[in-house]
Amino acid sequence: MSVQPSFAYFSCCHLCLLVVLALFHLSLSNQNPHRVLCIDTERQALLEFKHALIDETKQLASWVAEDKECCTWAGIGCDNSTGHVLWVHLPGLDGHCHSQNYYDTEKEYEEASKQRLKGDISSSLLDLKQLKHLDLSCNDFGGIQVPKFIGSLQNLRYLNLSKSNFGGIIPPQLGNLSELHVLSLGSFHHSVMNIQWLSSLGMLHHLDMSGVNLSKATDWLQVINTLPSLVQLHLSSCELSNIHPYVPSLNLTSLSLLDLSFNNFHSFVPEWLFSITSLVYLDLTWCHFHGRVPSGIRSFRNLTSLELLHVAKNDFMNSSLVLKELSGSNLVSLDISSCGVSSSRLDSLRNVTSLVSLELSGNELTKSLPKSLGDICNLREIDLSRH
Repeated sequence: MSVQPSFAYFSCCHLCLLVVLALFHLSLSNQNPHRVLCIDTERQALLEFKHALIDETKQLASWVAEDKECCTWAGIGCDNSTGHVLWVHLPGLDGHCHSQNYYDTEKEYEEASKQRLKGDISSSLLDLKQLKHLDLSCNDFGGIQVPKFIGSLQNLRYLNLSKSNFGGIIPPQLGNLSELHVLSLGSFHHSVMNIQWLSSLGMLHHLDMSGVNLSKATDWLQVINTLPSLVQLHLSSCELSNIHPYVPSLNLTSLSLLDLSFNNFHSFVPEWLFSITSLVYLDLTWCHFHGRVPSGIRSFRNLTSLELLHVAKNDFMNSSLVLKELSGSNLVSLDISSCGVSSSRLDSLRNVTSLVSLELSGNELTKSLPKSLGDICNLREIDLSRH
């Protein structure tokens, strides 16, 4: 059986769980015969919101003025005791953003495009006074800027605008959303110079800014370090170059997932990385880290909870000493492809007995694999392609 855990999978599962809980809540609300009808001003606000959108596949067909019960409309959930709208959950492509760039024919692409909401975002959303959950991900808003007024929806706990073709500047007004637990802005267009506004989001658990150009946000780590509740941090392909190797004190004590993949740091591995002992998933793919891993307390041996380690295209892994640091770990998936690792050095992995998946492609494997790898009884997949 092939096992290929990934950051995308972990992130998807995390967000899916939130969505499932939300839909369960909506189901209970809609089954309660004593629920209060939705508030008329909020029903009108939703109709104005719909009017500004382009809905080619009639996803919002149930949103009609004649229906007084807006709490039963597609993608809408209400508090069944007050009637206030709590949820606007309208991801395009049924939430399958990851597949939007993979189509065999132009017809498939056009059909998928129709499943994405377009148009504008009406400020009528401000009339949804108790809105806690807003998901407009996987849609296509044609490069418009995220409206500043979203920063006034101060009850929001969940905001997902990822992969919806927004552009311009991320409005710093989002820093007013002090109750926010999840913020996903992945694949936002254009660069961001200032992310100081993130420091105001002290309750944030999940932050995804993958694909956002943060090359000018030179203080990115100092800002992230002000978010002690973070559990997941996705900063893949952000054009980061400064890794800030020396950080006196790191506050990310709850972080279990860190994705810094596809950022060209071209530097030594920072010591602070090994002080995040809560890490379960770590992706440093194509970060071009080189040199020695710090010895002593701050090393891979310190990351006792680590289960997934993806470090492809990082020369620092080309060391028996570094590989021995993984000895006795709980790693399930290890990707050390294109790290210049030789066959003889792989013997250092013999005590990583929990491994299920091992990616070795693109290395300098000039001899047969060490017999010791055969003693890893859980190992189900070894990828040696392109060797």
